[in-house]
Amino acid sequence: MPTPQKAAIIREMTEKLTRARGSVLLKTDGLTVSEIQDLRRKLTASGVELFVVKNTLLRIASEQANYSDLSALLHGPTAIAIGYDDEVTPAKSVADYLRTAKTGKPLTIKAGILERAPITTKQVEDLAKIPSRGQLRAEVVGSIQGPLSQMYSVVSAPLRDLIFTLEARIQQLGGDTPAA
Repeated sequence: MPTPQKAAIIREMTEKLTRARGSVLLKTDGLTVSEIQDLRRKLTASGVELFVVKNTLLRIASEQANYSDLSALLHGPTAIAIGYDDEVTPAKSVADYLRTAKTGKPLTIKAGILERAPITTKQVEDLAKIPSRGQLRAEVVGSIQGPLSQMYSVVSAPLRDLIFTLEARIQQLGGDTPAA
């Protein structure tokens, strides 16, 4: 039976894993507390929470949250980055940190969790390369807007040409063009 403090951690982690849309497990061997705090600050800025939790407690919480078996992934010092908004944000945030951070020891991705099942490091890296939800929406709107704008130009061209022709004829006859 876990102590009340450990039971509270398990409850908190179970609740967070239940709400999670995507997660990334990180190997934190040799990182200093200040480096972990720096990582936590940068992830929090993008809406991702970072937790350093004992593997046993995380294993119990994942079982209670109906995750697939994560036992094979939970060995050595482990941190978990959890995102609640979308599936891509944790992977993108961790990848951005890894690309820009200057840590003394290497921080590495162990694996990820997507739809309550583990994914490989390669799949996490591929997930990080997917454009954000806002960027995808902008691309869809742009692909719809382009043809609509062209169709408007094609449909309005005959009327516009007629107006220009009438105005040119009015000027030929010596009349004034009507005020626009």
